[in-house]
Order: sequence, then C-alpha cells, then structure tokens
Amino acid sequence: MQPDITNIPQHLAQYLYLQIKRPWLEAQLILDCENNNVLECKAHFIKADDETQHAIAVSENITELFKTLFDHAIKNKIENWQRAIFTITRQGQFNLNFERDNNDEEEVITAVPTR
Repeated sequence: MQPDITNIPQHLAQYLYLQIKRPWLEAQLILDCENNNVLECKAHFIKADDETQHAIAVSENITELFKTLFDHAIKNKIENWQRAIFTITRQGQFNLNFERDNNDEEEVITAVPTR
C-alpha cells in the first residue's frame, strides 16, 4: 500500500536514517531522470569524521516512493526538472531540491523544509 503523498518525505527520511550505522552529518537521496527512458536513484551519506560520501543501497520501494513524490511535485509545471535531491541531516531536518540541466545557466528550485 502506497503511503499518502504528504507522508512520503518522512518515509524517505526514515529509510535513510535506518540504513546508516555510523556517525554521520547528512544523507542524500538523488533521483535522476535526465534520460527520460532511464530512472536512476542513488543515495549516500557523509560521515561525521571525514566528510566523504559513502554509498547507501536504495530499494525498489524507495525508488518508487521518491518517483511518486517527484511526479506529484512537478505535475502541471512547465519546467523540465531532471533531478530531485532529498537531503536529511542527523538532527532530522530535511528538504527537497529540484534541478534541471541547462547549458545557458543552472537553475535550482528549493522546496520549503517540511520540518
């Protein structure tokens, strides 16, 4: 059963939080729709002591949830967003950013943090 759209950010945050077994500062879940035929979802966290990125496995269910959130957020928009980046901090604050590739200029839209 698919959770309510308003609960998806909490599901994504909880998934990332539960995957990390070491001290960390920030985690990101990135949904890349750059090529409309191929959807890529990846995640990483930044350790508290060295600030390097460490990969997190992403389940199919989480990819689908993130895609649902992405589709809902961009419906009825004229922009062609190619990427969504969900970021959570160790303190539980999270946000969702949308990006698109543009040769002339880089544009980023930031969603208001939900918590």
